[in-house]
Amino acid sequence: MRGLVQSKPFVRTSHRTITSRTGLSFSGSKRRGKDQISPIAIAMKKWWLIFAISIISLFLGIFLLKGTRYNPTYLIQNIEYPDETRHEYWNTELFVLSSKFLRGKYYNTLRVWWEWSLLNRVRTEYPFVKATHIDFLGNQTVSVIFDYYEPDFLIKIGNKKYWIWWNNITTELNNDWHLWQTSFIVDTPGYLSWTTSLSGFFYEVDFSRYKEYIPLILETFPNMDRFVYLAGSANFIVFENWKMIFLYRDDLVHQLQKYTWLKKYYDAFDTLATIDLWSLTQEKVVVGRW
Repeated sequence: MRGLVQSKPFVRTSHRTITSRTGLSFSGSKRRGKDQISPIAIAMKKWWLIFAISIISLFLGIFLLKGTRYNPTYLIQNIEYPDETRHEYWNTELFVLSSKFLRGKYYNTLRVWWEWSLLNRVRTEYPFVKATHIDFLGNQTVSVIFDYYEPDFLIKIGNKKYWIWWNNITTELNNDWHLWQTSFIVDTPGYLSWTTSLSGFFYEVDFSRYKEYIPLILETFPNMDRFVYLAGSANFIVFENWKMIFLYRDDLVHQLQKYTWLKKYYDAFDTLATIDLWSLTQEKVVVGRW
């Protein structure tokens, strides 16, 4: 016979769930501790993966560059300068400078930035070089063409001619070169034929005056045969239509104006052999007949 109070059936307590008096549960803590991966391990795996991908990409990039941009086929060993460049300005030192810069480089890299580098390199010694063009001919050979700025004018001393560019850049030219053929020529008297350089040439009349005066002289004397600077002085002579016209360094505009008036209003102008526009006052001209 059972009493009014029944005993509670026995229930086996699971060792996985332990509840403290504070109400916190610690069930399964040991197993999860064994399976859990720490943040450091995750980070190490991530960095190792990135490192492996980087190495593979590096080797792949090297392989591709060797096959394309740095292909030995494009390694420059031979440099040619076509006739059009040699006839313009055949300067062995310029070609040697260019060849030393190019030899051993790869043509495909030149196409990206080295063409400008070549131009900057040669301009340090030859500032009148305007542009460079590099063409690949195959068989590790390239062709180099130089473009040049036209000289502002030429100076002729005896049998020598000198190119003149801005900032008094000068170089002696060869008569076989084509670059100078359309340039204005400043001739000099025979007493300078012994001179071997332009040292002191611009002492009396500086470069800027030539730049300013040459266009005015060409406009006033379109049929000019010869323009001579009397070196060591400030005087010039223009030869046109069998006439000698004397000019002075200062106030050239007014002198040319006097010549225009003389040509227009002087009835015997065609009989004149010499016209001196500077010896006397600004208002007078000295003339001589045949």
